Amino acid sequence: MIRKAELRDIQEIIEIVLGTIPIMREEGSDQWDDTYPLRKDFERDLQNGSLFVFEHNQEVVGSITVDQIQPKEYETITWTRNEPAYVFHRLAVKLGARKLGVANQLIDFAEKYALLKGVKYMRIDTYSVNQKAQQLFLKKGYKKIGAMEFHGKAFPFYCFDKELSVNDRQKPADLQGIERN
Repeated sequence: MIRKAELRDIQEIIEIVLGTIPIMREEGSDQWDDTYPLRKDFERDLQNGSLFVFEHNQEVVGSITVDQIQPKEYETITWTRNEPAYVFHRLAVKLGARKLGVANQLIDFAEKYALLKGVKYMRIDTYSVNQKAQQLFLKKGYKKIGAMEFHGKAFPFYCFDKELSVNDRQKPADLQGIERN
């Protein structure tokens, strides 16, 4: 089940992030570290109503932030479309829940959320060293369209976008568990 996060979920999200950092390091990525993402990032997302969690067996096993907040570095990218877009950030899945399709479902949720809000365009970025995220985005139909310097990291971040469409199986009016406001 995917639902809006609550204050009580923040600690579980932080634990997921702390469990993810060593895995990223083993894969040669310093995308996340002790400076990002922080508790305050998730608390801000919670206040903005943009933080969602994936709950399995009454345990938070993943989280995602879905909003229209884009870093200023996005201004340097020649995006496919010059129109409002939704972005997802800080996608995290608990180590024990990997291989269960949680990340896929969270991305599907982000896309459905954007459609529900009347926006048919998504943007995302990831560190160029994060091969798994890039493969996932490509598998989900995102197109790599550029690179940018970000967070003072040694390597660039790759930018991806996707034009969303509604098909008969995925109509925004049929979405459950997503608030319309």
